[in-house]
Amino acid sequence: MVTKSFDLIQNGFIIPARYIQVLLMFTAILLVFYQRVNLSVAIVVLNKLNGTTGTTQPQFDYSSLTPHQRSSMLGSVFWGTFSVQLLSGYLSSHYGTVKLLLCCVLGSSLISMGLPYVLIYCGYEAFIAFRVLQGCTQGIVFPAVYGHLAKWCPLKERSLLGGVSQSGLDMGMALGFLCSGLLALTSLGWMAIFYVPGVAGVIWSALWLAFAAESPEKCHYISHKERTLISEVGVAAMITKRNAPIPWCAILTSVPYLVLVLVKLSHGLSIFTLMQQIPLYINGLYDYEIHVNAMLSSLPFFLMFVTSHLVSYTAHYLLVVRKCSLALVRKSMNTLSTWVPAVAFVAMTLLSKELVSANIACLIVAVTTYAAAAVGSSLNHIDLSPNFGGMLVGMTNMVMTGMGVISPIAVAEIVKDENDRSQWNIIFLIIAALLFLGNLLYLLFGKMVAQPWDKIESMDNRAADNNTVASFEVDTIRNIVK
Repeated sequence: MVTKSFDLIQNGFIIPARYIQVLLMFTAILLVFYQRVNLSVAIVVLNKLNGTTGTTQPQFDYSSLTPHQRSSMLGSVFWGTFSVQLLSGYLSSHYGTVKLLLCCVLGSSLISMGLPYVLIYCGYEAFIAFRVLQGCTQGIVFPAVYGHLAKWCPLKERSLLGGVSQSGLDMGMALGFLCSGLLALTSLGWMAIFYVPGVAGVIWSALWLAFAAESPEKCHYISHKERTLISEVGVAAMITKRNAPIPWCAILTSVPYLVLVLVKLSHGLSIFTLMQQIPLYINGLYDYEIHVNAMLSSLPFFLMFVTSHLVSYTAHYLLVVRKCSLALVRKSMNTLSTWVPAVAFVAMTLLSKELVSANIACLIVAVTTYAAAAVGSSLNHIDLSPNFGGMLVGMTNMVMTGMGVISPIAVAEIVKDENDRSQWNIIFLIIAALLFLGNLLYLLFGKMVAQPWDKIESMDNRAADNNTVASFEVDTIRNIVK
């Protein structure tokens, strides 16, 4: 009897367990990225408050900071994220993901609630230190999520469920920009920008403890039918992974993986630059009110969220219904997420500052089409290695988040005047060139099948092989003696 992937009711369970896991991972990513981008809006608010009289809000003299100090405030969270990628990738592949994701969201949320006090009473140096610590907790999220997806997603649903969970990134940035701008207008002022997502993260942690499960075998509310469906994934047991050596040499010399790293590097430079700089770019060129700035900054990311779901369902349709090859779907989607934004960035350099609608439209196109990256290349880590998927994501994210560290430094070096459009154009052209090159190599050398180095022998098979070898050696010695 064939098990259908989308039975909504399975032995009395209205919502399948794997969908609950995906929903929790979606909200985890949403909260992490909300807490990552809200500082971009808070900085604009603090800058506008400088010298303002008749306000009861605590103020911080942001205008007194140098460009490099400002870039350090923006990029500090990526310093922490960068530093934990390899460790979190190893831990997620070898020791599970439930506790890791709990530490990620809960730790980041508690720090978020304390950041306003740190900035007011301890200064920007202490604020940077706490943002680095927050980045360390946030850096766990993607290695843990991909490791969790590898255990919970049937092969035919991997693109769909993986895309849905990753769309939390889009919604997190959209809500981070929009809600931060609106919260700044409340009685709590700019401090609410950090309080609200912190409280939401604590609530999520309680739900995660109640419903998260390390694997289908350890889930107490999963149906037998669904457990059978997911068991076809074929991911090695955790104890087997702990005893298996990591094929470092094979991974670091794997052309498909190295090409994937280059693609994600270009994605990282693109999305992290937009994530950090869009509010500053709009404020520098057009000087809108904070709520207008917040709405314009969030609009591309809301559309990106919608697009990500359209892309996920389109990929699922092409793979399951139309029977298209996985390689065709992955490479087509990745082309959409790289070459279209590259064209949009180049177009922005050719448009005049006065064409506001056209410039915002190019920004929307660049951000919206990036949504196809989740299906186009991000899930390729699990294609190449279901067993070491979390480890690969950790390694790739170390490079990718390195772009989050470099981006604000590069912007501070190149963009000396936020009102000068020609300086911003240099940034856009660099991003466009990297996006084009990365996808070109991905089209030529990318692979969508498990690599030979992904295989892990079970302890029983390894013991049987050892016994066979030992028996052969004994027989050989006996023949020689005879």
